[in-house]
Amino acid sequence: MGKSFYTFIIVQNASSRLHKIKLPVRAIYLLGAIGVLSFFVAVGLGFSYAKMAFKAADYDKLQAENTDLKVQQKNLQMAARKLGEKISNLENLSEKIQNLIENDPATNRGKLNGPAVGGSKVDYPTAELLGRMNLKTGIEVLKDHTTELEDHFSMQHEVLQQRASLLRSTPNLWPVKGAITSHYGNRADPFNGDAEMHLGLDISALYGAQVRAPADGKVIYAQRMAAYGNLLIIDHGNGMTTRYGHLYRFVAKVGQKVKKGELIALVGTTGRTTAPHLHYEVRVNDRPKNPRNYLPKG
Repeated sequence: MGKSFYTFIIVQNASSRLHKIKLPVRAIYLLGAIGVLSFFVAVGLGFSYAKMAFKAADYDKLQAENTDLKVQQKNLQMAARKLGEKISNLENLSEKIQNLIENDPATNRGKLNGPAVGGSKVDYPTAELLGRMNLKTGIEVLKDHTTELEDHFSMQHEVLQQRASLLRSTPNLWPVKGAITSHYGNRADPFNGDAEMHLGLDISALYGAQVRAPADGKVIYAQRMAAYGNLLIIDHGNGMTTRYGHLYRFVAKVGQKVKKGELIALVGTTGRTTAPHLHYEVRVNDRPKNPRNYLPKG
């Protein structure tokens, strides 16, 4: 049996000559198989190249991310160091403020300080505390500590505000300049010599001398009252009031809020008095107190 052939006729352009090529069927099959195999090989190589290209891109991306992570780590380390330094400074400042508050007699009068209590609001397991060793968590710990310091400063600020308010409303300024002619306590009546309780200080001053508020407050009384003569009363809050007697004239009016050092009246001789002076009283919950305990020495 003869071999089977395929005859291919090739006609050149603009030529009358014909070219014949005979190829055995097996050769055609072999060429076809080689072509199919080459196609699959090319496809496989294409996929391999694409896969390698993706891997190379991923590698470049990972390298870039690794570089960014290193930069972030350095930034976190710097931030942690700076935050730690700030916290240390804040702690030192907080300790100084706390010492000032604790050693301040005005703060320690009992109104600003309550029972000594405190503690953490969160139940931290020991394992969690021991596990807080990585940098990111360390930053969180520092932030938590910063929040605690902020809360502590807020509390101290409130205490200082209360202290400032207490100082502003405490009559610790001389209402008029002059010598004390009669102290608080038992004395002989200047008119008949009988023993009596003097409820304030008599401060000698010229007629018409300026009387100034020894603390912030509100005028609640300003009119003539028996032996006091012209009497002015200021309410300073916290149950504390001050009285000013024998006045020549009122400057502040009832209902007026006055500041420490503000002019409120003028010295006179109204009421039961022997000469121009200011009768000055300090009362706590309407009980007379020695004004000298609140005034600076001098």
